[in-house]
Amino acid sequence: MFALDVEDDWPPVASEGAWCERIGEYYKFKNVPFFISGLAFNDIFSAEPDPVNEHVFDFEIIESSGHSVVWLMNNDELDISEFREKIIKLGCSFEGFPKFDLGAIDVPPDTDFETFQELVDEYEEKGLFFAFPVWRTNESN
Repeated sequence: MFALDVEDDWPPVASEGAWCERIGEYYKFKNVPFFISGLAFNDIFSAEPDPVNEHVFDFEIIESSGHSVVWLMNNDELDISEFREKIIKLGCSFEGFPKFDLGAIDVPPDTDFETFQELVDEYEEKGLFFAFPVWRTNESN
């Protein structure tokens, strides 16, 4: 579990659970996060879970996976099935959090970023909101 800083009622939860694989003294992040900023799929990181509640408050990336994370908010409840299909065809994965009209997108390092950005621009014009908490287009792996 990762503790989250809640400010002005956002995010709408105080912690987020994530799958992590133990790699020696480190962890490998195996999720696409909805609220954890700074970690992406397959990043290797160090962390000391709190001894009282076992939540992670701080972490340090040991090895970047090169993956990026994009969040989307669908306040207008638009049909995003076509958008999902298009990004999946680009090699991305999508996780939805319908209760809050949110989505989290894993963008692998070999993604065609120009095409991805064109899709984001197109769907922003239709009313989706995007955030880029981890954007690594310039990293070399």
